[in-house]
Amino acid sequence: MILLARYYGRSTWLCVPRDPDLGPLEMRIVGLLDGKGALAVGDIQRRLDEAGHALAYTTVMTVLVRLHEKGLVSRAKDGRRYLYTSSRGAPKVANGIMSRLSKTLFKHDRMRPILTLIDDDDISDADLRALRAAIDEKLKRRP
Repeated sequence: MILLARYYGRSTWLCVPRDPDLGPLEMRIVGLLDGKGALAVGDIQRRLDEAGHALAYTTVMTVLVRLHEKGLVSRAKDGRRYLYTSSRGAPKVANGIMSRLSKTLFKHDRMRPILTLIDDDDISDADLRALRAAIDEKLKRRP
């Protein structure tokens, strides 16, 4: 655990885990904050609704506050509302989740998650080309 002091008119201590566990809704919301701009709670609520996850505004707001407390989203005041973006720590947490998932579900077959993604009928040609480019780049950097 990391202890952080925050000042909100008085001193309070906030405990933030080094490797925060995320629930399914938290993961979904972190995934929506893709770095393409700040989003308000209502924007995130609409995107969740469009993806088939209808949630109350207050539910989305509560999850965003918790993600902010975990250090996974940043927020900036915009009038009476906050605008949220993913923080620098979000990619590290996403990598940790993928690593734990891979070690848990695919302990003896590390290629299975990658092959599962490739076999998905919804993956576009552009995504496949980007994956190929990423693999080629990784191979070039190897000694």
